[in-house]
Formats: sequence, structure tokens, C-alpha cells
Amino acid sequence: MSEELTYPELTEDLQGGLKLKSLKYFGAGAIMASVTIGSGETFFASQGGATFGHTLLWCFVASAIMKGVQVYTAARHMGLTGEHPMTHWGRLPGTRIAGIPIIPWLMGLLSMACFPFWLAGLPMFIGQIMNWILGTSGTPEELLLYSRYWGTLFIVLAVTLTWVQSYGVLEKVQTLLVGVLLLSILAAFFATKPEWLSMFKGLIPNIPDPAYDDWVVAKYPDVAKVGIWVAIGTFLGAIGGGTYDYLGYVGCFREKKWGLIQTRDGYRDCETLPISQNPENVKRGKQWLLPIQIDVWTGFFCVLIFTICFMVLGAEVLHVKQIIPSGGEPLRHQALFVTSMHPMMKYVYQVGIFMAFWGTIYGAYEIYIRTARECFRPVSPKIRDMDEGAFRRIILLYCGLGGLLIMWNNDNPGSIVAIPAIIGGVFTCGIWCFLMIWTNFHFLPKPFRMGRVLLVLNLLSGLILTGLGGKAIIDKFF
Repeated sequence: MSEELTYPELTEDLQGGLKLKSLKYFGAGAIMASVTIGSGETFFASQGGATFGHTLLWCFVASAIMKGVQVYTAARHMGLTGEHPMTHWGRLPGTRIAGIPIIPWLMGLLSMACFPFWLAGLPMFIGQIMNWILGTSGTPEELLLYSRYWGTLFIVLAVTLTWVQSYGVLEKVQTLLVGVLLLSILAAFFATKPEWLSMFKGLIPNIPDPAYDDWVVAKYPDVAKVGIWVAIGTFLGAIGGGTYDYLGYVGCFREKKWGLIQTRDGYRDCETLPISQNPENVKRGKQWLLPIQIDVWTGFFCVLIFTICFMVLGAEVLHVKQIIPSGGEPLRHQALFVTSMHPMMKYVYQVGIFMAFWGTIYGAYEIYIRTARECFRPVSPKIRDMDEGAFRRIILLYCGLGGLLIMWNNDNPGSIVAIPAIIGGVFTCGIWCFLMIWTNFHFLPKPFRMGRVLLVLNLLSGLILTGLGGKAIIDKFF
């Protein structure tokens, strides 16, 4: 019989419960938030508001909440068991072929396929921002070339920094960046004096019929030709990130050593884990969830605020002017969010939008390295035993070179990221939720399993994300 596992003693600052200074545990969540706010909130949320007004606000808010539930269940599982959920997903009955667990391989390969698309689209966005900041002029073809040059520079810079930096430095930089951006967007939001009643109506699920206003069809035919379900799927996928982000984010908790993470070495071949059900151990295990709750929910609260602000600003400022961020200048029009306060605020916006996209690119490489590692370690002894530095270099080169290849062969960053947003940001997120329900009952002793409310929220998130993601995939490809 296996020796029962017990949770380590709580640190002194965790013994008294939640306090204001508990926010010091917000760190990995800042990286996750920063990685997702680049294109998701700044571009897609404002584009959704500009196109549909407040009508689809429910979609953006639901996405942030559902993905928060999705990620928390996995982070919770890692804190309670000491193992990444991916390790346990590989044991789902009926998912092995010739003894090889399919789910980790499938999740890993899908995530790996998405990496270079995001790391091509995002540098193109930031290249367009640089053209705007510097006042670069020229034909559309020349501006596209300049944005690719800038994108190439930032890919090389991000790869270089990730190659040499420590995780602690990244966490501190991203926490500061998220705080500054959050204060900036809140100031712009309240300066517009939003229509609160219209906002609240937008929280009621509703599909516009017809999908697009006449002015959208007339002025922006490329936007109007996108099916409404594909648009919703893209919005859901872009907001808050996707499985390719979250697998690595949960893996960041290895740096924290909370709960059993600091005592378990992982990859043990067992069923329900032999965690002691002694009342004192159960209480201590649940108390270890506090820093995880702080990190996850603070991160997704930031994502939610960014999402609401950009969506509402798009509706309040751009929709009424019949302007949609799209084409070769998808971020320039958002300057109207702040220039209403003072014309000079344009330059503040330019710096802020640059930092938002740079923060996304800068953090994405670290997250993607951890995503790849967590997917393949449970199924490949060779990868599990590989030197950490060597593995990092392989993934960095794959992401960087893949991003360059895609960026130099595409001219629309929005279309580049649409496919991974639908597949990895919606459909597989729903599958994740269902996997966590099975994992919860199969590996955790009864006292440590999800409560009824969390279980229901996880089930609903799985149904909605899988359903909407599947609908968007069918409409886009078939």
C-alpha cells in the first residue's frame, strides 16, 4: 500500500487567510493576463464593439469567466495532487493506441501548431503600430513590408530575451506592465461616460439578426462576409487566450511549490491518489489553494476588465462613428478612445498599445516553452530527461522561425490568428473542462473534489465552449 501523502505546513502568511498583502501571490497570473491582452482585448474586443455595438458584450464577458473556471480547475488539481493535469489526462480509458496516450500528444501537437500563428500575427500587429508611431508613409505594399521588418526585429528580440532571462524577472516585469495598462484603460473607459443601460442589455445573450448593420456591409465587406458564428468563435478564442497558453500557465506553478507541488515528483502510475483524508490534512490542503485562487482569479479579473473596457469603448466611440478596426491599420482608430480627453493623449495611447503587444510577445515564448514541456514530458521519457536549457532552445527556435515564416507569407495579422483562436481558444478549451471533470472524480479522494457550484460551472463551460467552437469550425471550414 502506498504511503499516504500529506500537505506541508502552511507558510506563516497563509495561516491567517486572505489579506490585502496576499496579492503578492499574483505573479504567474500576470504573465497569463499580459500574454492574452495583446490581440484579444485591444483588437478583437474593440472590433466586436465597433461592429456590433453592445450586442455581443455577453460573449466577451462569458469567455473570460468560462476560461477562468477552466483554468482554476486545472490549477486547483495541480496544487492538490502535485501533478499537472496533462499527466492524468493521458490515463483516460479508451484513449491509448499501442500503449501510447493520445490526449497529451493531441493537445501538444495542436498547441505546437498554434504557436507560430500567434507569434506571426502579433509581431505584424506591433509592426503596424511602429509604422503609425513613426508616421511611416508609403503604398500598402510598402507599409506591409515595413511592418514585417519591425515584426522580425521584435521576434528576434523576444527570442533573445527569453533565451537569457530568468522566470522571476519576467514575472515582475509583466506584473508591473499589467498594472499600468489596467489603470490606463480604466481612465479611458470612465472618460467616455458609457451608456450603462445599453451595456447591461448587452450582457443578455443575443444573436443579432441580421448579423451586420447595412453600413457594415457597405463600408466593410470583408468584415461582413465572416459568418456570425465564426465571428463569435473568434472573439471567444481570442479573449483570455487558449489551451496553448493555459497548459504553460498551470505549469508555471512548478516555480511556486504550493501544496503538493513541492513534494511530488510527478508521473507516478496510480489511480486515486493516496492523499491522507485526516481532517487536519484536508483542511491544510484546501488552505494551500488560497495562493492559487489569488493568482488565477486576479489574472482573469484583469482580463475581464480589459475585455469590457475595450468592447465598450469600441461600441461607444467607434460604432457610433461607423468605424471598424480592420485591414492594414487595425489599431490606429482606437486612439479615439483617449483623444476625446486631450489630443496629446494620442501619444500616451501609442505607448500603451505598444507595451500591450510587446508584453504579449515577450511573455508568450516563456509560456509556450512550458506548454510544450507539460504536454510531452508525461509521454516521452526522452523529453522528460532532456536538459531544460536544450528543450527551451528547441522550442524558441521553432516558435521564432515558424513565426517568421508565416509572417512573411501572410498580409493580414487578424486572419493569421483567427484559426488558432477558434480551435485552441474555444473548442479544445471545452474539451479541457470535460477532462477536468473526469480527472476530478478519478484521481482525487472525495474530500478534495470540486464543490457542486464549481462542478456545474465547469460542466456549463465545457458544453458552451465545445458547442460554439464546433459550430465556428464547421462554418469556417465546411
